[in-house]
Amino acid sequence: MQYRLLKPELGHRLPSVNSTNEWIRNPEIPFGSWVIAEEQTEGKGRGNNIWQSLGEEPLIFSGKLRLSAAEISLPLLSIFVSSALLKTIFAFFPDREEDTTIKWPNDIYKHEKKVAGILVQSEFTNGVYDVVIGIGLNFFGNLIPEPLIDKATYLCESKMGEGELERFVNHLVIEINQAVINLLDPSQVMKDLVWIEAHSLLKNKVIEAEWEERIVRGRVLGIDELGFLLIMTETGQKIELMDTSPKFRMI
Repeated sequence: MQYRLLKPELGHRLPSVNSTNEWIRNPEIPFGSWVIAEEQTEGKGRGNNIWQSLGEEPLIFSGKLRLSAAEISLPLLSIFVSSALLKTIFAFFPDREEDTTIKWPNDIYKHEKKVAGILVQSEFTNGVYDVVIGIGLNFFGNLIPEPLIDKATYLCESKMGEGELERFVNHLVIEINQAVINLLDPSQVMKDLVWIEAHSLLKNKVIEAEWEERIVRGRVLGIDELGFLLIMTETGQKIELMDTSPKFRMI
């Protein structure tokens, strides 16, 4: 099949939208398109959650791809998109390498507070994934809403320069495309997983999670080649987690 990666020339910018993910899922919007919005009124998070953009300069982004289901693991795609975003952050803000990491499966944290979330939505038809990637990143602001003060923060301590958001997004589009290309090469997958684990918030952490309808506690070992989180439980059992749950937490 012919892949449809993001195309720099198919970018859109909107002043306001309900949801960039919903906007770009319109069948009239071709694959390879991407969009950023200055405002989003009904941002989508994982599950039934919402994404609340914070501050004066949020990144509100969605991109639309078409991929072969036989060659792509969606959990792995999610974590690779996270790495694409983190690599873009490091390219523009090198100081963030000291304190900014990936929280499996698809969030970016500064210290232990969230600065970005990623939502990958897909539809499967005839061996093909039609994929929409949504990214929300809170660059800069002065205040955090009281309910989020212990959970969220901003990436930067000052406003971005003129045109920097556009340059950031253009770089992000390139990194997302490269992440998809790397997914097609098993040797490159392992190299990227080593990089991801080196920049993982959960590296060597002890966590609690729901697994097979019970709560387990264990130490994080890493991420496998399908994107699942590997942990060693207190009883010495090695298990794989496909996703987080409301009961997932670091100890």
